[in-house]
Amino acid sequence: MIRRLSAPLLAVLAVLAVLAAPAAAQERPTLVIGSPSFQPLPIAVADFAGEGEARAAARETTEVVRGDLALSGLFDVLDPKGFLADPAEGYAASSIRFARWADVGADGLVRARLRREGADAVADLHVYEVRAGRETLAVAVRAPAANPRALGHRVADEIVRLYTRERGVFSTQLAAIRKARGLFELVLFDADGKNPRVLLSERSILLTPSWRPDGKELLLTSYRTGRPELWALRLSDRAFRRLGDVPNAMGGVYSPDGTQIAFTATEGGNSDVWVMAADGTGARKLTREPALDLSPSWSPDGKRIAFVSDRAGTPQIYVMASDGGGVRRLTFQGNYNQTPQWSPRGDLVAFTARDERKVFDVFVISPDSGKIDRITQDQGRTNEEPTWAPNGRLLAFKSDRKGAALLVVSDPRGDRQTPVAAGVGELSAPAWGPFAE
Repeated sequence: MIRRLSAPLLAVLAVLAVLAAPAAAQERPTLVIGSPSFQPLPIAVADFAGEGEARAAARETTEVVRGDLALSGLFDVLDPKGFLADPAEGYAASSIRFARWADVGADGLVRARLRREGADAVADLHVYEVRAGRETLAVAVRAPAANPRALGHRVADEIVRLYTRERGVFSTQLAAIRKARGLFELVLFDADGKNPRVLLSERSILLTPSWRPDGKELLLTSYRTGRPELWALRLSDRAFRRLGDVPNAMGGVYSPDGTQIAFTATEGGNSDVWVMAADGTGARKLTREPALDLSPSWSPDGKRIAFVSDRAGTPQIYVMASDGGGVRRLTFQGNYNQTPQWSPRGDLVAFTARDERKVFDVFVISPDSGKIDRITQDQGRTNEEPTWAPNGRLLAFKSDRKGAALLVVSDPRGDRQTPVAAGVGELSAPAWGPFAE
């Protein structure tokens, strides 16, 4: 829960450019994401204050906020070791010596004070425009007192919203499969790859987790019965149930409205893309080529499905209408393209491609123009299985660039890539969850 404290935001720093908008909307600072000349905003995050039992939570919350802002790719988070200002200065703009913050290169300044309010921890958050010497945001952000990391993520989301007018993604979660000690585990992480929690542990194979759009269930491929089938895990009580009766089904993904599931099923050695209702009924085949058709991914409007097919001789990305009509080939470069994932913004499809050296890398392609951009190159032998953050501004994918398979978070251009979830075992099949309700 978030409670606004201040009057409407004042006009503040224009960073690179200000979006064309009515004058009232331009009373907010705006980072224009995707500009060719984009540079991260230098921002200082002062140590958050807290008294008594809130002191330790304040330290942890501060570190989470700094890490989130750096991970976003929007900010150059300044090293606190170089700060020159008095840590005890007040929160009113008139009490802050902005020249000291300008001297260390800060354009933005974040300060907060934590307090306890019942079962919640509350951060009174203040953001300032350094060069103009004024406050741009004052807001109270709360989370359960037992979870200072959640409070830090919510604070970071507020800061991202201030500068982009878009919802931040740091209160969302990443799911992945971990194989360890002969077990397949479904593990849930915070968006920064920390705070791992095991949701399900099986001796049988688990593959391809996928979120229901409301975030309340995860769809998985399970080999509990000795063959691949679609199963759903309800997060509230960990109930695990089989969906549908199509044999050898795998790789299920919910439609954006949550009413349908697209998946792959194999009959007689031939794989096709199928669709069924979310309760597992009414299954029907969408593709009927004598080829391998698999790995469906819905467009955000639910009208199209991207998928992989080798009908032209090699695995390539195709797009079809959600009823199976209007099939067209999307990729024409490379001879082994797979795992398409449609961006929530609708502008890009991320996929994995294998080159002649048997190295896997992540690419993105425009589903309309066919323009391809490479995200990874010479960063280990395996970069694959991309998944989008719910705002379409970040990607996560599996990588072996540091040895054991870990996750990497990247912007869609590959300019800023950050390894996360390192040291927790061999991870695969990341799935970035939706915005929390």
